[in-house]
Amino acid sequence: MLLVSVLLATSASALAWSEQGHRIVALAAEEYLSDNAKRRVGYLLGADVRLVDVATWADEILQERPETEAWHSITIPRGAEGVDLARDCPVGDCITVKVRDCIGIVRLAIRPREEAREAFKMLVNLAGDLHQPLLSGYPPGESKDDRAVVLDGNEMTLHEAWERGLLASMGSEEDVLQQVRQHIRSAYRDAWTRGTLRDWTWENHQIAASKVYPAVSAEDRTVLDGEALQAATQIVIERLAKSAVRLAALLDVVWP
Repeated sequence: MLLVSVLLATSASALAWSEQGHRIVALAAEEYLSDNAKRRVGYLLGADVRLVDVATWADEILQERPETEAWHSITIPRGAEGVDLARDCPVGDCITVKVRDCIGIVRLAIRPREEAREAFKMLVNLAGDLHQPLLSGYPPGESKDDRAVVLDGNEMTLHEAWERGLLASMGSEEDVLQQVRQHIRSAYRDAWTRGTLRDWTWENHQIAASKVYPAVSAEDRTVLDGEALQAATQIVIERLAKSAVRLAALLDVVWP
């Protein structure tokens, strides 16, 4: 029951990708950075600092800066036909708006350097969370985030499973990174970088609505194994792969 102990020890507010997930996104994204973006990352963070070194910074500051918790997600009601920021993010404290804000701060380069550095580190983290399906899911009263699922013999909530349980069941960080790299190589990457942040948010929401929530039964517990587990792990690989490619693309936008 070691995995359960780890999950219970995790802050309830830290409902994003696990540290492993964010590291995988950053490591894969580095392979697609333009030369200009690489130079600017070195200038902003330091010559010896890599994306992976700051990938979990935004999660690490949650306790001391609790106001940033809302920045990692957005909720969209059941039956919505798209993202409506006036409805879903009325005060601008959701992930879609904060990613845009971070891009603006880093790109304009008119803020103090430390502020630009923090915005950049936040961007690296939020680009990953923008592709975790339940972070763009239904509001709490309409979702199944707290439903019990059993994964590898361990009981946890659906959200805990998607936060870290599935990743932990897929092997080592290097094992998953290799799967993400292979998925990127076999994909039409240019198509992934089209669209807006709002489009990507809606894409993520639709995965939660059409694939993640329907896989949870009305029973007390849902066992994730066999075909259901295979489908879920494939979604995880695809979401991490798109996150990496899109993070690299966003940094090209930041530093054209």
